[in-house]
Amino acid sequence: MYTRSIFNRRESAMATGLLITALGAASLLVLAVNAMAQDSSSPHDKLALWVGHWKVHIDTKETQFSHAKGEDFDAKCSFFPNGTFMYCDYLSLQPDAHDDIALFYYSDVDKTFKYTNVAQEGGPDENTMTVDGNVWTRPFEIQRRSGGTADAREIYTFVPPDKQLGRLEISLDKGAHWTVVNDAVGMREP
Repeated sequence: MYTRSIFNRRESAMATGLLITALGAASLLVLAVNAMAQDSSSPHDKLALWVGHWKVHIDTKETQFSHAKGEDFDAKCSFFPNGTFMYCDYLSLQPDAHDDIALFYYSDVDKTFKYTNVAQEGGPDENTMTVDGNVWTRPFEIQRRSGGTADAREIYTFVPPDKQLGRLEISLDKGAHWTVVNDAVGMREP
């Protein structure tokens, strides 16, 4: 009986050990799948960072490209019904309003995120955006008053759960040096 009791304890311990090992492996598998899902989130999931009603404040700096001022915008971003395209409407809250709209989507053809902007100053203007986690960067060129173009980039950083930081930079030397033209903070409304 004592031998049987030891065998049962050993058998029970082995079964418990196997169960713990199996549960541990299953837990690791679930964690690995979740990590892969987070790392390889779909383009739709990445675009979903923009969804919501945002109150945006932009501080423009005194630079060779701009004069110092503050501006506020009411931005609303949502998916069109098919879920492929993200639409953002930026309504200026200043008396000299300059509203614009933006369309974001993922191009399956060239595997990039596209950004098309239409502003009252003219448009449309399409660019490619790079996405690195919660950081979206839109490189583009701007026309200089003196002729030619300058390199520019907008960088958007999403800070979970409801904050968006933006920055516009311009370079006159092909990206060797960048001048920060403005900083923006967007807060998602509940």
